[in-house]
Amino acid sequence: MAGPAGAASLAFFANQAGEYDYGLQLELPPDFGSGELSLELLIQLEESFPVGSTSGGEGQRLNWSDSDEEPYSGCCWWFPGNFLLDGHNNADFSDGTFSLQLYGGGRLRWLFGDGADPGPGGVWAVQAWPAATTPSLLDGEWHHVVLVRRFTGASEAQLELWIDGSLVASETSTVRTDMGVYWDSWSGFPTGQEGWFWAAEKQAAIGVLSQYEDYKGLLDELRFWNRALSPAEIEAGAFAQVQAGALGLVGRYALDEGSGVQGCDTLAPTPPNPASRCLDLVDPMPGTWSGENAPLVLFADGFETGTTSAWTVPGEASP
Repeated sequence: MAGPAGAASLAFFANQAGEYDYGLQLELPPDFGSGELSLELLIQLEESFPVGSTSGGEGQRLNWSDSDEEPYSGCCWWFPGNFLLDGHNNADFSDGTFSLQLYGGGRLRWLFGDGADPGPGGVWAVQAWPAATTPSLLDGEWHHVVLVRRFTGASEAQLELWIDGSLVASETSTVRTDMGVYWDSWSGFPTGQEGWFWAAEKQAAIGVLSQYEDYKGLLDELRFWNRALSPAEIEAGAFAQVQAGALGLVGRYALDEGSGVQGCDTLAPTPPNPASRCLDLVDPMPGTWSGENAPLVLFADGFETGTTSAWTVPGEASP
């Protein structure tokens, strides 16, 4: 089942140095980050750009990064990479950082700073290494991504990266930091760098740096959950539609506006005006609103909207 009439997605483009198009998200949905969490999104990378070095020059902006340094191997192992999301706290990388990068020729990694000490570099790397052990997303297809923080043991948290219903990588953090401390107030984030920057490295976007690797492609259907989706839900729910009443769904950016300079949380109450729960499009370019919609489908069994599950998993009885 295709998306609704007028459905759209956001398109981000290659940029000139000092001229970046990006989406700025200054307010995350309520109850996201205090405990277990899941973040869903759909992406389609622009495959026409080459894979190569992003160490400088025009290639830093046009290439998909080929860098594949071993995680925690030194202070700067994670620097190269095209930013799909830059949520770094550049004052102290371990406090509040939540970012997505394309590395190793179109592979995706999740960088997460929750205050635990993962080793050199200061952020957790939830990624496959070497990169070639996981498929590249530079194939012109839509891909479903889920990031999960799942509490395990007595005091640990398992960080999971899922792509197209399969677990790609995981890490174990020794803490369960309330991330809302950082994200509700952007405590400690440098002035002008508060918030999540979609599709650009934030320091390049605001002019602190002249250029940096950024994202080129489509973005659609952001979903914020205040719980850890189960493996069965993730496996069965890739590319699935979801209803507003799904258990733990606290924010959904359908990105179906099709025009204007904001993509807003469809779960935000109106009134009041939900402007603060919108993703602001900064320096949008012609074509920023793409008519191509991510291919969402409706399960034949429908969705569970009560207090048990996000959706009914095909082949399984509802709890």
